[in-house]
Amino acid sequence: MVLLTSEQMQARDTHTITTLHVPGLVLMDHAGRAIANVVMRRRPARVTVVCGKGNNGGDGWVCARWLRHWGIDVSVVSVVEPEALRGEAAQAARMAMASGVRWQVHRVGDALPQADVFVDALLGTGGSRPLTGALLDLVERVNRQSTWTVAADVPTGVNASTGEVPSIAIRADVTVCLGAQKLGTAVTPGCLYAGAVEVADIGIPLDSEDEYAAFITPADVRRAIAPRHADTHKGTYGRLGVLAGRMPGAAVLAGLGAARTGAGLIVFGTTTSLARSVPPEFVMRDAAPSRPVPPSPADTREADGDRPRADAWHADCRAVVVGPGLGDGEVELEAGRRVFERHRGTGVMDADGLRLVAECAGALAGWVLTPHPKECARLLGWRTDEVQARRLTAATRLAEMTGAVVVLKGFRSIVTAPDGRIRVNPTGNAALATAGTGDVLAGMIGALLAQGADPFTAACAGVWLHGRAGELAGDRVGPVSTMATDVIHDISRAISSCFDTPSEG
Repeated sequence: MVLLTSEQMQARDTHTITTLHVPGLVLMDHAGRAIANVVMRRRPARVTVVCGKGNNGGDGWVCARWLRHWGIDVSVVSVVEPEALRGEAAQAARMAMASGVRWQVHRVGDALPQADVFVDALLGTGGSRPLTGALLDLVERVNRQSTWTVAADVPTGVNASTGEVPSIAIRADVTVCLGAQKLGTAVTPGCLYAGAVEVADIGIPLDSEDEYAAFITPADVRRAIAPRHADTHKGTYGRLGVLAGRMPGAAVLAGLGAARTGAGLIVFGTTTSLARSVPPEFVMRDAAPSRPVPPSPADTREADGDRPRADAWHADCRAVVVGPGLGDGEVELEAGRRVFERHRGTGVMDADGLRLVAECAGALAGWVLTPHPKECARLLGWRTDEVQARRLTAATRLAEMTGAVVVLKGFRSIVTAPDGRIRVNPTGNAALATAGTGDVLAGMIGALLAQGADPFTAACAGVWLHGRAGELAGDRVGPVSTMATDVIHDISRAISSCFDTPSEG
């Protein structure tokens, strides 16, 4: 499903009116009726519609008119006198009042009419600043009601393009997005205010040639999974190198996640002797730097022609994973630096590997960064709460700054590319809130890179599969008891679910 910014939606709205000659009042009538249809599901006796001064308010007036037509006791609370409205909104208000809809203008301190359902039609896609005055008072009063609330297009107070909430916002039970879902209702924190999101077709066509943000779908995953043929071998599906440092358990989780996601061979580069068992399927190589890196990377083998040098343990790997369990010791960080200096394929940088981003700036094309909010904040020079309040902006800025594909982990993980592409992951739940699941994700993305997927495709498919595996594991053992190894166990089921899903996703 595509996700539009307010600017993109405005462009499509203008195209429909000026090029396709569909009157704006017709679109507004479709929008208001779609909202009214959702309200009617609650079989309300009384409805209060709070309306702003723009076209979103016009949608609210139309909604009130239809509800009145269907016999509902409905009233409008407006932030301005109806005479102050302009264009289609003014016409919608006149039609509603002519049909018998009661109305009042809200002043700070006024009580709201009692209702079974409230409809928020204050700002829609037009809100990007902190709320003040009558708007702020209305939002506070609606939120204090224990009444079912429907938001028209976007909950008031939520930035339609970024999901940011500059002050407070309506907490809706349902948001009826008009024409297309708005990006701000898909990402946090905006999605936490939107409730259940429904998209109403009001007659605005989308241009299939435009590049919109979108939710990741099973179809995206299928594009990343290499097909399996009978006449193939482990090399067909790629070798993935995983650098293991001071906490090898995390690297093992990454390797297991990669193995379950289809990597043909897992090569472990170790900087220390492993104090835990490693799956017998993994190849072990020494990755501890013991000599300076020579100026030319041409020869990556020891004199006997057999064993790769420690600084080139990953030479035959199509992709690498650097960071899970690496630690911040100089030996381990130096091993990570040598990977970036010598590796000629793609890779995933996670956890402690992200400490090397500043040193690798400008050389990260082809890499995927997978920071959690605190790591993202450190890379941007922000506070963690700033990242959480501006997640989409943070992820986009980090991709632009580094030239890498960025996965900002968390609820509704965001995947951004340096060229501006944006995808939002709809899978995952609280079962993933446990140690080691981020390491599993890094390995899963690495496996898809090793199989030949490009970084953006691999990142999108990896986060979807990871989230779905977390859901399945949570269903199987309970979200409280889920461990990272449970998620690994259900990766195969997550992959199977993609191929059982219709192509539209």
